[in-house]
Amino acid sequence: FGEGAMVGSIFGVLNPLMIVILVPLISLATAEVRSYTMLMVGTVISAVSVFLCFIPTDLAMAIGDSWFGTLIFDYWLGVPVGQRDPFYISLIIFIMVFTVGEAIWSPRLMQFSAEIAPRGKEGAYISLAILPYFVGKALAGGMSGFLLETYTPKGAESFAGHENAWLWIGFMSLLTPIGMIVFRKLFTSVEQAAIDERQKQAEEALALAEIE
Repeated sequence: FGEGAMVGSIFGVLNPLMIVILVPLISLATAEVRSYTMLMVGTVISAVSVFLCFIPTDLAMAIGDSWFGTLIFDYWLGVPVGQRDPFYISLIIFIMVFTVGEAIWSPRLMQFSAEIAPRGKEGAYISLAILPYFVGKALAGGMSGFLLETYTPKGAESFAGHENAWLWIGFMSLLTPIGMIVFRKLFTSVEQAAIDERQKQAEEALALAEIE
């Protein structure tokens, strides 16, 4: 995008702003939907969104010439006319769709972990659910450096294959929904067992209250 491009604002501002708005709305609207279903839907949307980086250039340019592009280029990022790369549009649409998926799955990850945990071990289960996130953070730096050096090397005058970096990220992102499909029976059986246990506890509490 060139020197001084406000690339950080695309994810650093758009993502948290959408999360703050969408999470309470989606949580309220889907309160009765099972956590596994929400995790599945959310991770699929987030993973598939990466491939929106491959929107055809002509389509991205058409969107950039619309009111949406005016809002992005003129009123938000302030991109000069000669530097309005169509990949700006692809990247922003990707982040928007990704964030919708994140708003669906992120609050349910903690909930699902607490739901399937044995009584008294909810904290331990939630901690274990968060652990892969920090492992991913540790590996992200090296992976990002490798992708940048391979597809956008320093000093190069053009970056014809820069989309390939997103292709790698997209395929890695698909591992989560694929894993949830492969282990679907395990996830759903554990979730159902937790639901049955809560119902049993509620019935026992009700029976005890009637006796008293």
